[in-house]
Amino acid sequence: MQDEKAKKSEYINAGMSTKEMMVYTKVKEAILNNEFEPGTVLVERKLSEKYNVSRSPVRYALRQLAKEGLLADEPGKGIIVPTYTLEDILEVYDLLEVLQVYAIQVSLKNYDMIADATLGQIMEQIKKEMEAGELVKRMEWDVKFHEYMIHYVSNKRLDMIFELLVNQKRRFDITSFQDKEHGQLSTAQHEKIYQAILSRDTQACVEAIKAHSQYIKQYYINKLVTGRYNL
Repeated sequence: MQDEKAKKSEYINAGMSTKEMMVYTKVKEAILNNEFEPGTVLVERKLSEKYNVSRSPVRYALRQLAKEGLLADEPGKGIIVPTYTLEDILEVYDLLEVLQVYAIQVSLKNYDMIADATLGQIMEQIKKEMEAGELVKRMEWDVKFHEYMIHYVSNKRLDMIFELLVNQKRRFDITSFQDKEHGQLSTAQHEKIYQAILSRDTQACVEAIKAHSQYIKQYYINKLVTGRYNL
């Protein structure tokens, strides 16, 4: 799985220089770890001083992250960390659902005992971290579960699109890390997807994926409506 992630990263970032890649990686990690508040303007001069590089690799990295949807180029302000709306969240999860349904419809017939065992190990890790109350780690394994279904298609462009969406999704996820009930419900839904995969029931897989997606979207709708959502 690590090799697949490396290949995917290489595909997305092809053409970057070493310094551009360094700045890109560090700024991306800071965004995904919520180190920059939404609305923060990322100033090239400050970042070039922070990372001890010229402005050129900083400018390139910021533009690349803007293309990926992790930053926004706003006239009169510059490159900023965006505040995501409900529409943004629903769009991301709609597309993630479409990609996963496609992946399972294309590749389920090719699943074997190794695939079953790998997904089984991921599910055990999800449950283990859930029981330990390690919700951040639970989410990391949650992402790996979905990534595996996508990777099994062996389509590098599918991998690339999925990676871009997951990076945006990770900013939403930050708001749910302390919600144990949400973690438990999500874990149970992953188990349903896994059991459908084991039974090689494509329709059941599709229904379980769609049910999980619908739950996640409703979860964020509820958070926004009740004022509990904060990025």
